[in-house]
Amino acid sequence: MPPPRRPAPQGPDPLPGQRSRGALLGLAVGDALGAPLRGRNMLAPLFPQLAEGMRRQPTGGIIKARLGKLPDVVPEVGLELPPDEGLPPDAPLEPPVVELRKGQVTDETHMACCVAWSLKELKRYDAADVARRLRAWKAHAFDMSDPVRDVLDEMDSGMPVLTAGRRVWIRNYRRTFTTGSLVRTAPIGVFFAKDEPARIQASMEDSALTHFDPRCQLACAALNSAIAKAITGGGQLEPQELITAALSGLSVAAPMLARSAADYVSEVTTANTLLRADLEAAQQSDPMLYGPELHLHRQHGNVRIAFRLAFWELLHAPSFEAGLVDVVNRGGDADAHGAITGALLGAFHGEEAIPAEWRRLVLDSMNTVRGPFWNVYHPRHLLALVQG
Repeated sequence: MPPPRRPAPQGPDPLPGQRSRGALLGLAVGDALGAPLRGRNMLAPLFPQLAEGMRRQPTGGIIKARLGKLPDVVPEVGLELPPDEGLPPDAPLEPPVVELRKGQVTDETHMACCVAWSLKELKRYDAADVARRLRAWKAHAFDMSDPVRDVLDEMDSGMPVLTAGRRVWIRNYRRTFTTGSLVRTAPIGVFFAKDEPARIQASMEDSALTHFDPRCQLACAALNSAIAKAITGGGQLEPQELITAALSGLSVAAPMLARSAADYVSEVTTANTLLRADLEAAQQSDPMLYGPELHLHRQHGNVRIAFRLAFWELLHAPSFEAGLVDVVNRGGDADAHGAITGALLGAFHGEEAIPAEWRRLVLDSMNTVRGPFWNVYHPRHLLALVQG
């Protein structure tokens, strides 16, 4: 009798890599797809019907730049400064116009690249190093939200980088709870997919750099817990398991944050309650995002809207494409919503679920231009985090 055959050697499971790349590329694709619709109150069907809308390709478009002061020139993008002839010296200028190239990304992806570069080079999370990279990006940024700019300005003026976010939050009466940290957090979920304590700690430390509010810190921890579950959960994963993972992340993160921010225990408790309510609402056919408490078109930048919407799409959209098309064509903070939802859906569905043309447009964008938006802040650098 012939000797029994040995089983063929098994290589590494490709699924975690597919889902890791899906999370990172999904973030960039969502940013590129939504950027031209940012700030527009789009007509869309009421939930649970999905919008099909006008924006179905990341084909670029015109946006208004968000800048602290107007630069003389921003290379690599078509920035046009408004004429000031005949205006009094103190007259406010209209925001300059930026024409995005096909597939070009904005601040959501740029900040995520800062996080990814730091993780890749240091092999750990270091808040001071990420802050250094964000400050370097500031010199090139053509699109930066006011809360992020305020904190980076404080850092540049000499405030300690690890306390600037908290100081700005307190100075603003503890009311700053926008999406600026949630949009960039997915690289942490990917990098620490198998290390829950490090993942939750890094998620909250990174948020606290610019968005100290407990709603932001806990939302980052919960989203990354869901992304990590998607990456490690195996082939029979169900969307509801990511909800469970997010709730578990909150259960770990909230007491951890309460211990480290003892002066803000009340705010931590409230944030935990609100985010749990958001996950509950995401499981309903109507997530109540056109309601009196949260409204897509009246509260641009609200971190709870972005958080709730992303998990609603996870549970109700039949595909990555359908979810992203619905999100961006509802307008509001469309690029942030696209980036956050894209990261979550990309982690669940995997890279191959992202339409090939979307991937091509985003990864080929800016390839004829040299400079920081190709060399440092391009989406391909996110994917370098999981190469090999």
